Amino acid sequence: METVIETAPQLRTKVSLTQKMFEFFGCLVALWIYAIVFYSIKGTAEYNGLNAFVNGLAGILFADFADVLYHLPVLWKKDTVGNRWKEYGYRILHSYSFVTGLLVALLCTISLPWWQVGISAFVGTFFFKLLFGGFGHNIFNPAIIGRIFAQLVFSSGMNAYKSDSAFVETGASLTASNGTSGFQGLIGSHFDFGKVFLGAYYGALGETYLLLLLVICVYLCVREIIDWRVPVFYIGSLYLAFLLMFFAMKDGTYAFADAFKYTAIGGIFFGGILCLTDPVTSPTARSGRIIFALGSAFITILLRLFTASPEGVAYSILIMNFLTPLIDKVVKGRTRNNLVPTIVVCVLFLAVLAVGLTFGLQHTIQADGRFAA
Repeated sequence: METVIETAPQLRTKVSLTQKMFEFFGCLVALWIYAIVFYSIKGTAEYNGLNAFVNGLAGILFADFADVLYHLPVLWKKDTVGNRWKEYGYRILHSYSFVTGLLVALLCTISLPWWQVGISAFVGTFFFKLLFGGFGHNIFNPAIIGRIFAQLVFSSGMNAYKSDSAFVETGASLTASNGTSGFQGLIGSHFDFGKVFLGAYYGALGETYLLLLLVICVYLCVREIIDWRVPVFYIGSLYLAFLLMFFAMKDGTYAFADAFKYTAIGGIFFGGILCLTDPVTSPTARSGRIIFALGSAFITILLRLFTASPEGVAYSILIMNFLTPLIDKVVKGRTRNNLVPTIVVCVLFLAVLAVGLTFGLQHTIQADGRFAA
């Protein structure tokens, strides 16, 4: 019998969990600051940099308030070891709910009132993280839950925007005007690559700043805070699927650029880099994370192209959270025998491409960017 000696997972990095979480939070703060500056310059009297600051702060404070309430029993439990107030503060800090709170704020639009952002952050943190046992025990991404809660309960605030010529489109968010309708005239020169990279269009508070998101992705991957496989397979497979879609629509040489724009707008990059990579709610094995990413990509493209949902990213992550235990079961004990995970990966990858190709064959792209059956 061959004996295989491998390094245990906990010895792969010297970076502590606390350091990783604070570095991750620092990246979120960078996005937050960018949003504050952007809306201070390009915003309106109603939706400006102050709104961006207050919404982010509300998300952090309300999420931490959930911890303040949940850990109160520590102060009067007789079995608490040492200084009770010190233990109380330690548990609040190491629950890392401030990360969840700021994520929720960045996933919501600037038009959502601060108290609605706060309630959404509180619901995601208290009911879908703390009641499951706290950090490390939750089965759903609490920030995604907060985002979906805001969309369902405060839908008017999530879709309301102030008209302003500084932005690409007035009224609803850019992705809300996409879906099966296509770009709706946004492929033209007024929606160029500069605006795609700088985020000069309506969307969630932190999801539109593509250039900064790419820098954050590289940093988090190099620091091994997130697994590079997740964003690469998720975003990459969607781009290739959209590329096939535009080629099938006979978009010609514009297919590469249009596929990139169609991938870049909305929450695909934000979700793939900052939400799908959550180590608590994603599979533990590397092959499992690839399956997780491709499964989410498959659901995302189905929702975006064949349903009334203009996005689908949040719902796809939530659905894959349900399937994480199954994925772990499929890849468990297959570190050396990876035939089954490889087959699953190939099938999912081809399925994502097939969806894009099928939609492209069934539709044509008009001169104004609309999709027509």
